[in-house]
Amino acid sequence: MSKKILTLIIVCLLATLGIQNSIYAQDVSQATDETIQSNTIEDKIISPKVEKELKLSISKVYGEDKTDEIYNRIVEIAKQAKEKRPEVLKQDDLNRASDWYKDEVIYMFYVDQFGTVTPERTNQFKDTIKMLPYLKDLGVTTLYMLPFADSPMEDAGFDVKNPQNVRQDLGGKTQFEEFIKEAKAQGFNIKADLVLNHFSDQHEWFKQAMNGDVSKLDYFVTREDLPEYTKYVDSKLGTVVEYKEPNGQISKRRLIFPENTENHYRKVTINGKDYYIYHTFYPFQLDINWKNPEVLYYNLGTLNYWANLGVDIFRLDAIPYLSKDSGTNAENQPATHEIIKILSLYLQAVAPRTVLQAEACQLPKDVIPYFGTEKKSEVIVDGKTRDFKRTDEVQIAYNFPYMPALWASFITEDSNYFKEAVKQTPSIPDSASWATFLRVHDELTLEMVTPEMRQLIYNALEPKGAPFRKGFGVAGRMANFLDEDHDHIEMAFSVLLSMPGIPIIYYGDEIGAKNNFENAKKSADLRKKKQAKSKIKLLSFFDSRDINRGLLTQQAFYDAKNSTKTYSGKIYHKVQKMIALRKSTPALSRGDLTILKTNYPHVFAYIRSYKGEKYLIVNNLSDKRLTAEVDLPANMLIKAIKNNEHSVYLTNILTDEQYKLKPSIKDKKTRLLMYPYAEVWLKLP
Repeated sequence: MSKKILTLIIVCLLATLGIQNSIYAQDVSQATDETIQSNTIEDKIISPKVEKELKLSISKVYGEDKTDEIYNRIVEIAKQAKEKRPEVLKQDDLNRASDWYKDEVIYMFYVDQFGTVTPERTNQFKDTIKMLPYLKDLGVTTLYMLPFADSPMEDAGFDVKNPQNVRQDLGGKTQFEEFIKEAKAQGFNIKADLVLNHFSDQHEWFKQAMNGDVSKLDYFVTREDLPEYTKYVDSKLGTVVEYKEPNGQISKRRLIFPENTENHYRKVTINGKDYYIYHTFYPFQLDINWKNPEVLYYNLGTLNYWANLGVDIFRLDAIPYLSKDSGTNAENQPATHEIIKILSLYLQAVAPRTVLQAEACQLPKDVIPYFGTEKKSEVIVDGKTRDFKRTDEVQIAYNFPYMPALWASFITEDSNYFKEAVKQTPSIPDSASWATFLRVHDELTLEMVTPEMRQLIYNALEPKGAPFRKGFGVAGRMANFLDEDHDHIEMAFSVLLSMPGIPIIYYGDEIGAKNNFENAKKSADLRKKKQAKSKIKLLSFFDSRDINRGLLTQQAFYDAKNSTKTYSGKIYHKVQKMIALRKSTPALSRGDLTILKTNYPHVFAYIRSYKGEKYLIVNNLSDKRLTAEVDLPANMLIKAIKNNEHSVYLTNILTDEQYKLKPSIKDKKTRLLMYPYAEVWLKLP
């Protein structure tokens, strides 16, 4: 073959290859949005922007001298995570909107207790698959399964034994993966707990320590001497313990469960020597030591495991307590925020579709820092970069003061309590969101209210439920607190599902489920039996929160779904309608909030507006029929007034019926008739 012919062949081959590559590049460009670009640093695991911020946070927690070593280890962990990440999740990483979570409606439940076949037998994940059609019909979008990781169940699953495994009584890993596969196929997102403050005393680290490996004590917050301490009750904080440190500092710490423990330390003896291990909550829940980098690596591995299985939202349990430096209250410390930044930035690198939610039972001014700073960043997925805008700590946080303020308003029929809570809530970054709720698995906490409001709520609700933490909370179901009145319950849901934030519905509340004292008694008896064999003795075995929990049968849920006339059915169908409207109406999920003045404190009225669309929401908190006067200027309705008529008819989107209003240009008010515990959602022209 001549040189000319050979040269010609090579040129043709190169030209063909170039055309093919050009076509391929064009196809990729067309298949992705404009924020995704070809990446020239394919071998980069973590983007340069994230790398810089990660190293800064690492240096603040672990010291500059260890920064490079720890960062390099994190890169190796990240590399393994990205290699194992399923292709379908990688595509979501590239294509899902950065703030997708703002449109969610979350449903929270216990896998073993939700939709059981019989009133006696608990569920497994395979059984919960049968409840997915019910949840799909209800309209919720994210499923939040309360703790399901391997646990001895001394604290409803929050005492984690192995955070990278699933409880066998729920069906283990196999059933969990089957459930996730089916839930994803039906379009659900998944939310799960990530317990980062403490582990169970059944965790391998503690067992190894008790078997003589004292090096494992460094995985927990451990000291060799119990300091002197005094204990007293503070009107705002509850029970407080003050420890006199050897250096003269005073560590002033809240004792969360004074009914169950004397102080914050558990004494253990290993190889004939005494040690004291710190616990924020129960003695069988031992606080882990985030100053030890091995604890960080371990928890990053846990993030990898669940994120690669498809978890979309991690609820960070008890997140304010991660740092416990001497002389501090061990809450909301600077190091805690840096640890959260490390976790958040790491997720941006390996699973950017996944977000974090803070469970920080704190005042809003103390919660705001948990969002961090909203920043533009970038992620790298399979050789492509994507622009990314998100807060650098958590993206979602509970607004805990909302809940007691709402209940104070429901109790007194005075909307001003909740209006004041809204007024005192600081603004948050655009990409962040509050999570809102009426009831959950925990108590209705009364820590963050005035002593007067605490007494008001406690006196009204304790007879309908049960006390918690010596008056600093009250346990009970929503239905009991609202006297099992379906109109009252529906109105409460109207507030929840029309206000800003991501609404969370607790299982059974949408069908008016009631207190379960029998479950609380059974749980207490079980704790007694378990701890009869344990060296740890609790001061109390009864947990009043257990009345909020317990088995609810599949039949109960489907009976409500299939009826519009029963107590449960009426609540279900009204909630279903509200969820559907919230999902289809951006103004209700993302819109601004403008609270309106009214002539009665019983009337809670506000406007939700988004991109030119406006909705007037009016709720009657009272059992009285009344004519509400709302400071809604008549000129907002002028286009709807025809032929100088004195009434305007707007669509109530809850009923699809025309609702009569009487606007007055003279006094700039709009009048409308409100029935007891009624709610109207009106689309404004």
